[in-house]
Amino acid sequence: MLHGIKTLAVRMEEHNRNALAIARWLEAHPAVSDVLHPGLPSHPQYALGARQMTGFGGTFPFRMQGGEAAVYRLLRGVKIFLLAESLGGVESPIDHPATMTHASVRAEVRRLVGIGDDLIADLSQALGIR
Repeated sequence: MLHGIKTLAVRMEEHNRNALAIARWLEAHPAVSDVLHPGLPSHPQYALGARQMTGFGGTFPFRMQGGEAAVYRLLRGVKIFLLAESLGGVESPIDHPATMTHASVRAEVRRLVGIGDDLIADLSQALGIR
């Protein structure tokens, strides 16, 4: 644990930066109706968050156009995001709290089939826009 704590600040900066980049990308996507990330100026508590936080975190909800059917298509389509309820791992989890199920693809399997680790590219292919 002490070994990992040395790089925690740097890893959290990346965590925050990557999540905000994904949130901005989602906010501009036509298949997404709302992105509730406190680092976006569109968030109702953005000003408060900007005053209180040095980073906005990596966990945030977003809503899809097209309702439940669109959500299921997204969840079935992602290849890098791990469909999971737990936020305790190093993976990029995605879930649908109302109807959560579990599935995963091990890293070695992803490499074998040529799937990279670009999260925005994964969301893009799952949403059907390349």
